[in-house]
Amino acid sequence: MPLSKEELARYSRQLVIPEVGPAGQEKLKAAKIAVVGAGGLGNLVLSYLAGAGLGEIGVFDSGPVELSNLHRQPLYGTGDIGALKTGLAERRLRELNPQVKINARELMLTADNISAELAPYDYIADCTDNFPTRAAINKACFALGKTYVHGAVFQFEGQLAVFSPRTGPCLECLCPGAGAMENQACAESGVMGPAAGAVASMQAMELLKLALGLETLSGRFAMLDFRHGDFQVTEIKKAPGCPVCGKTGGPGEKFLASVAVDLISPEELKERMGSGSPPRLLDLRYEWERGLCYIKGDAWMDFDALTKDGGGLDRGEDIVLYCKGQSKSKAAFRKLRELGFTRVRVLAGGIDAWAEKIEKGMTRY
Repeated sequence: MPLSKEELARYSRQLVIPEVGPAGQEKLKAAKIAVVGAGGLGNLVLSYLAGAGLGEIGVFDSGPVELSNLHRQPLYGTGDIGALKTGLAERRLRELNPQVKINARELMLTADNISAELAPYDYIADCTDNFPTRAAINKACFALGKTYVHGAVFQFEGQLAVFSPRTGPCLECLCPGAGAMENQACAESGVMGPAAGAVASMQAMELLKLALGLETLSGRFAMLDFRHGDFQVTEIKKAPGCPVCGKTGGPGEKFLASVAVDLISPEELKERMGSGSPPRLLDLRYEWERGLCYIKGDAWMDFDALTKDGGGLDRGEDIVLYCKGQSKSKAAFRKLRELGFTRVRVLAGGIDAWAEKIEKGMTRY
């Protein structure tokens, strides 16, 4: 379909690029891209895709905007705190470009629903912050035969890759056992806003190049050190024994299992803390975080000291670990089990879940 006069004016700055032109713009207009995650990476990826005139964009996320999101998620403002990201993103993107079709989906993608949700789209943007979801995207894209662009950010660092699991290496080739990995989300490890923005801009560029049919980063892995200005790009080798894309693998193969973690719900912990024999409740966050909130009856413990030698605790003591979410606590749990601790559990969802379900007036960050 020929471009309208309004479209010619709106996209004039990219139409003059020889590799784009009217024919390339029509390709963008026909493209459908799903963006999984509307946080630090997804914010700018969504904005650039909508601004460039993509035909259809899927927005997948779950949960509301929090105050701590705003330093790296410019689609949202202070007045948006508490509102769902998907709805806000949809409204802002429609304001940015009403000619783009936006499909906002407020749900958590799982192994059961991810393939059906991603099937209508040509390409996928992995803007998530945890390995289980990244691994699920990787497996779904293999099953569907779709290319996707992976982005990740950590403190001053970022990474970027374009995966075509059917024809080239996949995430599992790069990170064996990705589905079983526990990483600290940015809430616990930290992230500089501009680092997320830089990676997201590059991610959006790769997606636009895919839609235009231009050469991409496919089969290569970019490691970005923004603190020292060091950028490296290396080739990724396809692993013959990869459980996802290898000769013996496939979408039905299971990822490597991690050590099972014993969880305790906020409701059960509340009951136990009010009993005559409460567990030792350990806060593994940074000390400054306790100035924002903490659980009554707990004690602060340095994460490094605890995981080094058990922090002088009795290996048979009843212990519950908590952090902001639960990834840091899970890492400590596994280390303590290796050290011989037998009665350790992790607060499911961390202090975030406690604030949501038990102390509703607690400061959240």
